[in-house]
Amino acid sequence: MADARELERLLADAKTENDALRESEAKFRAVFETMIEACCIFEMIYDDVGRPVDWKILEANAGYEKQSGLKDVAGKLASEVMPGTEAYWTETFGRVVQTGEAEQIEKWHQPTGRWIHSSTARVGGSGSRRLVSVFYDITERKRAEIALRESEERQAFLLELSDTLRPLADPAAIQLAAATVLGRHLGASRVAYGEDTGDGETFVVSPNYVDGAPDMSGTFRYADYGSDILADLRAGHNRIQPDLAQDERLSEAERGAFAEAGIGASLNVPLVKAGRLVAWLGVNYATPHEFTLCDIQLTEEAAERTWAAVERARAEAALRVSEERFQQFANASAAALWMRNAETLNMEFVSPAIATIYGTAPDTFIGDIRRWAAMIVPEDRDTAMNHINQARNGEPAVHEFRIRRNDGSFRWIRDTDFPLCDEKGNVERIGGIAEDVTETKMAVEHQGVLLAELQHRVRNIMAIIRSTVVRSADGAGDVENYKVSLAGRLLALARVQTLLTRQANAGGSLRGILESEIGAQAHSENQYELTGPDLMLSPKAVEVLTLAFHELATNALKYGALSVNGGKVSVTWTLFEKREKPWLAIDWVEEGAPFRPPSTRRGFGSELIEAKIPYELRGTGKTSIEPGGAHCHIEFPLREAESILETDAPAPTRLYGGTVDMTGAPDLTGKTVLVVEDDYYIASDTAAALRGAGAEVLGPCPTEEDVLRLLEEETPTAVVLDLNLGGGGPRFEIARKLVERGTPFVFLTGYNPDVIPDELADVTRLQKPITLRDIVEAVSKL
Repeated sequence: MADARELERLLADAKTENDALRESEAKFRAVFETMIEACCIFEMIYDDVGRPVDWKILEANAGYEKQSGLKDVAGKLASEVMPGTEAYWTETFGRVVQTGEAEQIEKWHQPTGRWIHSSTARVGGSGSRRLVSVFYDITERKRAEIALRESEERQAFLLELSDTLRPLADPAAIQLAAATVLGRHLGASRVAYGEDTGDGETFVVSPNYVDGAPDMSGTFRYADYGSDILADLRAGHNRIQPDLAQDERLSEAERGAFAEAGIGASLNVPLVKAGRLVAWLGVNYATPHEFTLCDIQLTEEAAERTWAAVERARAEAALRVSEERFQQFANASAAALWMRNAETLNMEFVSPAIATIYGTAPDTFIGDIRRWAAMIVPEDRDTAMNHINQARNGEPAVHEFRIRRNDGSFRWIRDTDFPLCDEKGNVERIGGIAEDVTETKMAVEHQGVLLAELQHRVRNIMAIIRSTVVRSADGAGDVENYKVSLAGRLLALARVQTLLTRQANAGGSLRGILESEIGAQAHSENQYELTGPDLMLSPKAVEVLTLAFHELATNALKYGALSVNGGKVSVTWTLFEKREKPWLAIDWVEEGAPFRPPSTRRGFGSELIEAKIPYELRGTGKTSIEPGGAHCHIEFPLREAESILETDAPAPTRLYGGTVDMTGAPDLTGKTVLVVEDDYYIASDTAAALRGAGAEVLGPCPTEEDVLRLLEEETPTAVVLDLNLGGGGPRFEIARKLVERGTPFVFLTGYNPDVIPDELADVTRLQKPITLRDIVEAVSKL
């Protein structure tokens, strides 16, 4: 009975275990069939020497097909359904059978074209060759990881390339550096940058990056490296040749040339710009090499960046040469060259010549346009600014304006302004050429004065000649007599003009005039005697007396003392004082002249002496015919007077500097004047006017803070004070402080008198707008 009960218990336990096993198997089966991952049970197959060589798939779940893409694999060998499976799968499964330790691997599976994650464990104890494997397709994840890694590597490569190229300025150095970075990254044996020569046949290769390969720099023919290579590169096609020895596009001779050069694989990336092949970047390997998409993309990127860096370097080199030439031109130019920002009008560049023209350091003009405009006289400033704006709007402008230099002088400036546009045609900058045309302007003005003076003098001379011609006819007995008289008088005029042009405004010697006129008519020096002090006459006196002495000498030759050998002319002159002014008295006396009855007609000579001398010299003249010959007495005041026969040039015209020109204004020498004004141009013009009057100027100061700070260090003798600094209405703190210090000042304001406090009512108030000369006069009274 006991045995029976024991048997029943054992049967019951067995049943329980079987039920549990069936339940466990049912659960496994449910999981096996429903799991998303692929699961298979397979048995390893070994060769005669005990090496794993294949496996037989015993079972596979529904997920197997989804994860691998393979159908109906149960009962089949792996080599049958997955031919070409990599050896590392067989090795891994054999190791799990041998050790009994489960393994996980992530590997590429070529037959299915997928990345697989596999977890494999042995089924059964030692000696079992049965395995269970759970795997799933991780291709997308792997691709993402690879793409991320390649992206990171690409970014790291490009960063290194950029950092390497950035400091380089030599095109050849850039090409070699880029080739080196790419060659090391790809593990290539050679990387070279070549440039097309443009002749359709050759290219030039710069020094190469090489690793165990010879350098191949120099000039080469395209035809030596493939009959179709130039066409490919010109078309912008990458030339990819992973195994040159087997490349059917190459002839036997071309393959031999590559082999001789030690090139087993080649990648050439062309750079086609504006439809023209300009360069290419080549990567070589000594042995056959499969170029990945990443390799090609990196080479393309490196080629573009290398080309851009080379072009940048060449452009910068050309720009440096251009800038050096421009700087040489600017430095050598007598005209000042300048350039402004078109938007802000701030000065960006001025050439050294501006210092000579404007009389101040070039740096003075850099920045705010008001620094330049403040030097322009107020009357010309708006016009000058309008011409700047004209160039700003794209229209060239030529204009002239006056400036006041720091030394107080005024100059005429001619500015030629022109727009400088960007590639889109927008005005980016304003360029200009400034010239000092003061001398030219003054010469033109003086030329006008000279012309007017010449016209005036010629008309006067013509009037004298006309008068001489007409009056000579009155006393002429016949044509011959008229001709001789007129010729003599015109020659006398010529002698006057010659004498007066020897030295401008100098006049002439009285003795010299007499010797010239009497000596021309006398038979010998014994026929005349001159007695009197050496005396220089004014140009006007020379003109009148020369004509008078000519008439006297001519008459003496015709009718008087010089007409006979025994006759004589005596001329004496003395100085005397009349009405507190020096006068000159001249007496002409003839002796030994033949008798002739007194003339009943007043001739040319008599009228000249008795009418012209009183009228033009403000003196007297009297002639008479005595028994021994003619007597003449002349007296007139010695004073400066111009002759119309003078040819000296009028004094040059003076350059007027407009309202800031303080010529004739009160002298402020010795005064130190503080200018307090917040308007830039009013402040600058006021300061310029005060300096022009001789004052030393402090400031100008635009704010109350500036004034108080300056007063701590300086002691002005006078102040020009604006009441409203920076807006906000009139303020009197500075005025009260000046009263405390005892410093005299004037208000310069646009406010009415009623805003000024009673205690400051006695302060002079200058109402804006006001002339600069009025400001100077007000300061002079302080």
